[in-house]
Amino acid sequence: MPFTHRPYAGESDYGKMRDLLIQAYALNGPPDYCSVGELDWWRWGPGGASGKTELVELWWDEQNKLAGMAWPDATWGSDVTLDLLIHPAYPEVIDAMLTWAEKHQRLAKGEAPLQLSTWAFTSDQKRTTLLRLHNYAPGQKAYMFMGRDLAGELPAPPLPSGYAIRHVQGEADFPERVEVHRDAFAPSRLTVDIYRKLAAEAPTYHPELDLVVVAPDDTFAAYCLVWFDAVNKIGVFEPVGCYSAHRRKGLTKAVMVEGLRRLQTLGATRAFVNTLRGEPAANTLYKSVGFERVDDSEQWKKVI
Repeated sequence: MPFTHRPYAGESDYGKMRDLLIQAYALNGPPDYCSVGELDWWRWGPGGASGKTELVELWWDEQNKLAGMAWPDATWGSDVTLDLLIHPAYPEVIDAMLTWAEKHQRLAKGEAPLQLSTWAFTSDQKRTTLLRLHNYAPGQKAYMFMGRDLAGELPAPPLPSGYAIRHVQGEADFPERVEVHRDAFAPSRLTVDIYRKLAAEAPTYHPELDLVVVAPDDTFAAYCLVWFDAVNKIGVFEPVGCYSAHRRKGLTKAVMVEGLRRLQTLGATRAFVNTLRGEPAANTLYKSVGFERVDDSEQWKKVI
């Protein structure tokens, strides 16, 4: 099937991008390369260049239906990682996307060698076959896609004396909410201005799913941000963190369980989280909350 492509052109496109991700999960189920909430996090979160929608390229079928999107994490040149998000009806569009991306890298004015990377689940044989045909090879970096069902009672884990869980309650909480994230993911580019824009504009952001653990001194000690896809009844945790001075107290486990309980209340049936495969502390945490490995998403690389 012939495809046409063009750059991202505005909010109408963003709505179609979100619809594509909702449809992709509905048709294929887990694992999925990106949820609508994660897309909002890419756009409004602290990711810098990865949030610039002007870098996104969109592919369309003959009926002008969105077939796929390519989201670079940086401007072209040197080392670019490309997220390829496609509608399940058009697996062959990845071939055109890779050809387009490699052309852009060759035209870039970065220092040689130019490197291009993308992601593929180990179970996605169509994508991995195409990547090999384009002379990509698996790299060392991989994420573990984990999930769990939300059936049954979820008892709240005990909190240390003086700690409590609540959700973010507006503008007054933003500086402290940003501070706990910046400590957990130091160095981080998240700012109060970025967070304010995220809370105001991201369609999937809901304050009641932006959860924090409050320490006895009224500072935020841990947090998790949960994104809810109401159509598919799934929730995604992104990100989860704990202030360095409050670690090893079970706070992140407790706040995640509260996130799962709130997802249950909203009608969610499954929850997911992504974690680097080589980070045992995070992997142990997620397993303790009931998440199990669904698949691995490996980074594939090519020197242009």
